[in-house]
Amino acid sequence: MPPSSTASACKLQEAQKHRLRLVATDGAFFMDGDSVPPQEICRLAFRHGALVFVDEGHATGFLGPTRGGTDELLDVMGQFTIINSSLGKALGGATGGYTTGHGPLVSLLLPPAVVGCPSKALNLLLESNTIIHFIAAKT
Repeated sequence: MPPSSTASACKLQEAQKHRLRLVATDGAFFMDGDSVPPQEICRLAFRHGALVFVDEGHATGFLGPTRGGTDELLDVMGQFTIINSSLGKALGGATGGYTTGHGPLVSLLLPPAVVGCPSKALNLLLESNTIIHFIAAKT
């Protein structure tokens, strides 16, 4: 469960002396299935001049109408500064990951070789709903 917005606001206020501030959260919390309150997080980050980083490891390929993730599920597309996923949780241990954000950041974090295997896993998800139905039946 994410910390309260009051606690987060206090931490962000303390961080004002720093050049860069980042609010980091999971998109979906695997223990209880909750999702982040995205409007609240984005509003808080904006108020304190912070970036928003969302880890989609538990959501990748499963949440949202077209399985686009937490931002699609909660209708806040384009409001997260950085979206990252290890692809090792929701996709069952896939190797690799992805990061979306500004080009220089993405280039620094993800060399092309790291993206190859998860690309195949995502292609399998897009080709058929069989895996999705199988996982949904077990949850």
